Formats: sequence, C-alpha cells, structure tokens
Amino acid sequence: MRQLWAPWRMAYVSGDSPAPEGCFICAAAGAGPEDSLLVERAERTVTLLNRFPYSSGHVMVAPRRHAADLRDLGPEECLALLQAAQRALDALSAVMHPGGFNVGFNLGAAAGASVDHLHLHVVPRWGSDTNFMPVLADTKVLPEHLEVTARRLREALAGPGPGADAPTPG
Repeated sequence: MRQLWAPWRMAYVSGDSPAPEGCFICAAAGAGPEDSLLVERAERTVTLLNRFPYSSGHVMVAPRRHAADLRDLGPEECLALLQAAQRALDALSAVMHPGGFNVGFNLGAAAGASVDHLHLHVVPRWGSDTNFMPVLADTKVLPEHLEVTARRLREALAGPGPGADAPTPG
C-alpha cells in the first residue's frame, strides 16, 4: 500500500484551521509573495493560489478592493478582473499545460461562497484528472507543493502584462 502525504490539508479536513483575522484576500493583496500564495498583484487585482484547491494550479482572481458581489464593481474593476483572469489562464497554460479550465464565481453562501471577498476561480483541468481517488477515497492528489506552483506562476507572470491592469512591482 502506498501512502499519500498532504499535511497542509489536515487543518482544513478536520475543521481545525484557525480562522484568519480579517479577510485573507485583502491580507494577500498587501503581503509579499513569501508570506502568502500570492502569484500576482496588479493595480486593481490580486491573484493567489487557493490554499485548499480543487486541482493543482487552482487560483483565485479578486479585486484588490474588498467587494462582496460582482455587481459591487465598477466597469474598470470588472475589466481588470477579466484581464487578470486572462493573464492567469496564460500563465497556467505556459507552466502546467492543462487540457482545459473551469472558470467561475460562487456568489452567496447558497452557491458555495465561503468568503465575502468576491473572487473568480480559475481551475486547470486535465483529461486524466478524474481517477479513482476522488471516487473511492474522497481524496484529490496534488502532485506539486503549493509554494512551488506559486513560484512558477509568479515567474510566468513577471513580464509586462497586457491591458490596463498590468502587474505592479512587489
């Protein structure tokens, strides 16, 4: 029998993870990459790896301004959010070579939103990413450590980005 080692998941699975003070997305927007799973900070947006991902490379793209609903954003923020999602798709494609993506919002608790800071999920998918583990063991296997994925995505996003919401240093 082989063992699957994913110690970062235990706090989430057991429900023992300490609730962060304030909004973790707002905190990531002001933190350095070494302090979080931040992969890009732009003028109006922030992109970070999901600490409890659906699959490897699962990022969340959010406005830097704390807003709970898509309808709370102005036109420039909406455009910046989609431009950041495009950059995330490009970086994930270059680094991880997925066969496709799931991209979407969870708006409201009934739709699965667990935080009140609006964010767009970008989830890379591969033709072989559904296997026996989720079906038989209710477990997903992530083949790369989150910090390694974050570093690789930061490197892919380091160049000048297209559009009005290009990344800002630091």
